[in-house]
Amino acid sequence: MSPVTQHSPSPDQQPGDATGSGDPAEGAAADSASADSASADGAVTGRGSLRRHRRRQLTALGAGVAVASLAVAGATVPINKVIEAPGPTWNVLEGSTSSGGTSASSTGTASSSASGTASSGSSASASASDSSAILSVTGTRTYAADGALRMTTVSVMGCPGYKVTAFDLIGAWLHSDRRVLDRDAVCPSSMTAEQVDAVNQAEMTSSQDSAVVAALMETGLAKSMVLTIAQVADGQKDSGLKTGDVITSVTPDGGATTTITTYAQLHDLMQTISEGTKVTVGVTRDGKATSAALTTLAPSSGEQTSGSMLGVALSVRADSDVDATFGLSDVGGPSAGTMFALGIIDEVTPGDLTGGKDIAGTGTISVSGEVGAIGGIQQKMAGARASGSDYFLSPASNCDEVVGHEPDGMSVYAVSTLHEAVETVEAIADGKTSGLQTCEAVQAEASGTASPSAGASATR
Repeated sequence: MSPVTQHSPSPDQQPGDATGSGDPAEGAAADSASADSASADGAVTGRGSLRRHRRRQLTALGAGVAVASLAVAGATVPINKVIEAPGPTWNVLEGSTSSGGTSASSTGTASSSASGTASSGSSASASASDSSAILSVTGTRTYAADGALRMTTVSVMGCPGYKVTAFDLIGAWLHSDRRVLDRDAVCPSSMTAEQVDAVNQAEMTSSQDSAVVAALMETGLAKSMVLTIAQVADGQKDSGLKTGDVITSVTPDGGATTTITTYAQLHDLMQTISEGTKVTVGVTRDGKATSAALTTLAPSSGEQTSGSMLGVALSVRADSDVDATFGLSDVGGPSAGTMFALGIIDEVTPGDLTGGKDIAGTGTISVSGEVGAIGGIQQKMAGARASGSDYFLSPASNCDEVVGHEPDGMSVYAVSTLHEAVETVEAIADGKTSGLQTCEAVQAEASGTASPSAGASATR
């Protein structure tokens, strides 16, 4: 009830008079009027309070709906980003056994482009099969291997079939081992899920084939390569070269003939021959020697920036009966090539290459044994450490992403070739790591500053 103002009674007023008239009836009427007024005020006040309460309820309800809508959107609306996180690792030596050797039915064959570069790309992964052996070598004697040579992967969200939401992004930003990228940098929106999977699988197959060739050449189980023409460029359709021809020699006009026995030999030769030079290419076709005359083309995009090219895509294999098969499925990308090659070398050579150590790594591999850069190096190091690896082999070309991000307790060493990778694993096995190349040393050399001691600051 609204308060009623009270006055002190004057001497001629009776107690209880509200007006000072001294008339009891008049006072009673005044009291009644006051009561009616107070009741009316209370009713008005009560209705106002009820309206304010309802407004508060509606405001709260609206806010709740807005929050719920934002939560639903945050959890369901896809965002055009990709999140890379540490993926699973696999020991390529798992399931390896010794054998006396059997005849192989085929050989690993790697593809090289018309510009003279091997396939490469960013890494992506999904899952592996339950095959008991990740790697199986046939055609020669094999030896049981202890320790671990781990191939590493990156788990990718944001490509077709694996949407990324705002909540996923927030979670990624809160984890130091996650990386957020624009989707088109990993899997362009113009590609379907099937197309992305096909590309990743093709890169994985190519890396495995290149690993076989590089490993057999490194161990001496193959002395030469067979370079078969897989495709002839439009600019050389009239050259006389045909798909299936095996290149055996190249002779520039007025120059000496070079017998071709390896891909690296052909690549290096073409860098010395100028664009527009007439050359004679010796080939074997259907078992018979023949030749074709052509004019060399300008180098296309890729590693080759000087010299010229023949204008053909090559399928390259080692000239050997030794082969390797791989038990992984649903894992894509080229970045396991170096670890595959090391696994093959460990299985076909006596002794234990790792010395029982747990060694992880990554890097593309060419048929000539060059170790190339990959994507997601920081996520791969984190995944390897979580799997128990104490050592990690990084492509030297990835060192700028390695320094300062090495997982605690892990030693990281830089390699540029398969031969360097073998020597590094052997040194780790022997416990002689002080002379190994670290990424700090690679960066110091690249910048022209004093190089820190090899092996220093490798463990964090």
